[in-house]
Amino acid sequence: MVLIIGIIIIILVIIILEYNSIKILQNKVKQSRSGIDVALTKRFDLIPNLVECVKGYCEHEEKALKEVTEARTEYLSNKNLKVGENVNAKFAEVLLLAEKYPNLRANSQFMELQAQLERTENSLSAARRLYNSDVTMYNTKIQSFPSNIIAGIIGAKDENFFEAEKEAKSNVKVKI
Repeated sequence: MVLIIGIIIIILVIIILEYNSIKILQNKVKQSRSGIDVALTKRFDLIPNLVECVKGYCEHEEKALKEVTEARTEYLSNKNLKVGENVNAKFAEVLLLAEKYPNLRANSQFMELQAQLERTENSLSAARRLYNSDVTMYNTKIQSFPSNIIAGIIGAKDENFFEAEKEAKSNVKVKI
């Protein structure tokens, strides 16, 4: 009888530990996804400043500047990470416009904004790597025995890795 009670207690402890470890990893994935959102938001907070700086030099490039601002607003309204990644191509167009305006490239405000943007991009890259790492740990956990049994019971599903949209991976084309 003591042996049966001991086995039941061991099984319950294993179930509790597995359940808790799955929940911990689910929360890590949520937290790292939030890290991407924070970095994207920081990047998008820099956009209005950079756009205003660029506007003074290239008034006739209004369409590109308007598209960047609209894309930023769309992301901030729904916080969809895929929408946030699509802003990359539009934002890169604004940065490429600086190639056309040597005085803009020499502007100290523009240079500082570019430096801030580079730091933000590095932070965003790190957040994406952390997210994918956390997703790997989580997916491995819920696919491994005995965790897969508990995961099936609580309805835990695989998370998708972060992948940039096809448009964000392609070369930026700037109309000059």
